[in-house]
Amino acid sequence: MDNLKSQDLSSHIRVSSGTAIVLGLLKARQDVPPTTAYLLWDPGCRGSCSFCPRGEGNPDEERLSRVVWPEFSFDEVVARLTTMPGCIRRICLQTGWNPDTENVLRDLARRLKAPGMPLCVTLHPSQSALAEQLLQESADQIGIGFDAASPTTYLRHKKRPWQEDFPALCKLLEKFPGLIEIHLIYGLGDSEKTFIETMETLMMQGGAVALFALTPTRKNTAELAPPALDSWRRIQVFRHLREQGLIAINNCRFENDRLVSFGVPGRELRQILIDGTAFRTSGCGDCNRPFYNERPGGVWYNFPRPLTTAEARRAFLETGLSEG
Repeated sequence: MDNLKSQDLSSHIRVSSGTAIVLGLLKARQDVPPTTAYLLWDPGCRGSCSFCPRGEGNPDEERLSRVVWPEFSFDEVVARLTTMPGCIRRICLQTGWNPDTENVLRDLARRLKAPGMPLCVTLHPSQSALAEQLLQESADQIGIGFDAASPTTYLRHKKRPWQEDFPALCKLLEKFPGLIEIHLIYGLGDSEKTFIETMETLMMQGGAVALFALTPTRKNTAELAPPALDSWRRIQVFRHLREQGLIAINNCRFENDRLVSFGVPGRELRQILIDGTAFRTSGCGDCNRPFYNERPGGVWYNFPRPLTTAEARRAFLETGLSEG
């Protein structure tokens, strides 16, 4: 790649609309501002993920999940993050998978250290070597967009070989415990039991799990749908309880691959969940991803703010579990 093309690729970056409002790049009202600056650098993704509108080299698409990502000068974005960050406390650089542009990405990540905030870079599962380089050079954490939770759904939706990518991910977790966040999407066809088994495996090896609810896009609306809310809530609760060290999968009981008990008495479980933390956005510290999986005025799959007592009670009831 010649210098001119490299400079062209690094001159602009997409910014989530919510982040752009906080930084004063856009003028609009928003109900819940992001506490992380969400940036998207994608010079043409080579991935073919079934659920992503930007896959297969479609860099002109302005949406990723439900979020609109307008483009701005990279230098201007860095300047705003440095001088007027507002409520922003962390930077998350999301990327399209393009091995030919990894050196440019490394340079962008180094430049994003200027604002002095923690930096997370989200990569493709095949980019373990790049993950190591970024952790040594600039990133505080790495996110891996693994998404599916079984070999069958991984092949179907990621078009990738599980037998190569999952062992590579496990090796990365072993080498950098506590520094890798694995993104998993619930709703791609994995059963509750399978999804929870994969979460357990990843968390046992030192990985953290960031949960996403499937958000259908125009190109797959007829085939896919968001997960059932009760099932999604049970997945959220397992992740939270497991992360807190309160349970392991051996404590759980399943019927027909559906989670029916966490092995915790109902009253005790309600007491643990009453603060609503289990139902908030999961990810790196200060990650709240407003409206990433939700429509304004619709159901909150991931709450981007503290829940009210009424919301926490309702979310607990939505699990469909009244007993331990």
